[in-house]
Amino acid sequence: MKLPNLGFCFFFFFILFALQTASPTFPEASTISLPNCFGFFLFGDSYVDAGNNNYINTTADFQANFPPYGKTFFHLPTGRFTDGRTIPDFLAEYAGLPLIPPYLDPHNDFYDNGVNFASSGSGALAESHKGSAIGLQTQMKFFKKVMKSLRKKLGNASAQTLISNSVFLFNFGGNDYLNPFDISYDIFNTSSAQERFVNMVVGNITIALKEVYKYGGRKFGFMTVPPLGHMPSSRIKRSVQFFEEASSITRLHNQLLPDALQKLGIQLKGFKYAFADTHTLLLQRIINPIKYGFKVTETACCGSGAFRGIYNCGRNVEGLPFTECDNLEDYVFFDSFHPTEKLFKQLAELIWSGDAQIVNPYNFKQLFEYGSMLASY
Repeated sequence: MKLPNLGFCFFFFFILFALQTASPTFPEASTISLPNCFGFFLFGDSYVDAGNNNYINTTADFQANFPPYGKTFFHLPTGRFTDGRTIPDFLAEYAGLPLIPPYLDPHNDFYDNGVNFASSGSGALAESHKGSAIGLQTQMKFFKKVMKSLRKKLGNASAQTLISNSVFLFNFGGNDYLNPFDISYDIFNTSSAQERFVNMVVGNITIALKEVYKYGGRKFGFMTVPPLGHMPSSRIKRSVQFFEEASSITRLHNQLLPDALQKLGIQLKGFKYAFADTHTLLLQRIINPIKYGFKVTETACCGSGAFRGIYNCGRNVEGLPFTECDNLEDYVFFDSFHPTEKLFKQLAELIWSGDAQIVNPYNFKQLFEYGSMLASY
């Protein structure tokens, strides 16, 4: 099977590139309609997982293949860690793509629209939930297998065109920073310790994206680490030290990653990226929920204990039965770690077509539209 309408792809992107060169103004935010010569590839954790953990040997802590997950949109659990769709699902829709399937789904061997490698619990560091999740290094191995499959099916030239026009989203960090707190709250009690650790996380992310770049990827998307100290799972700890250190290391990550991306923008020819400040967008809704159509920010819709902060949505843990809210639309968080579909949709709409205060130097709509295949390699 060959990539459809490939000749038109070259013509389309030539015209688009010319228009962009003539004027720096991009079209108004809306769903775009592009020829099928690009895809969406995802690496990351539970915020972007589409169900890969359904197919690995892990515990229920790292799975969402049981009710009430998936209850609102899919009406059944899919492995997504919310009641419905996640940010990548909405971005794919806005880009005119179907839902991007998980790589490990045995029914999925069609990669022309992209594929999702993300895994709940995964991190950029191999030690983050090792043995329970698919880490970044393994996700990269899966990507290389997909590249081999695409080249075999489409031919080298068509596969190269697909990859150079596709968008690659990386979303890591949350598990890397939360996991060490299970060992000790003192692990990040100095600024030097925080900086060393964040540099390791950011370093691994940049190594992976450089690898994708070598394969022809030119367009990359990133989201900030969410406000870890404000999650229901964090509130139940009632620890000032945890809140301060988790907030501090999150801010440092969200500062050092864009710094690294700016440097790569100078080093790598044709490298384009969108860096979305989802941390601020989520925090705004936590602090001022009424403004954004929410009422409950501290307590999760599903879980148990104070703030429903015990992570047992859909299952009983150590004799603790979970409870579920009746008014889901009022809640920012679905379970003790993960937002609701309503929240995810708001964030997706903003990072798709938002201005430079939200996402820069490109937003995701501009990134998908950018004719990167015309860049010289």
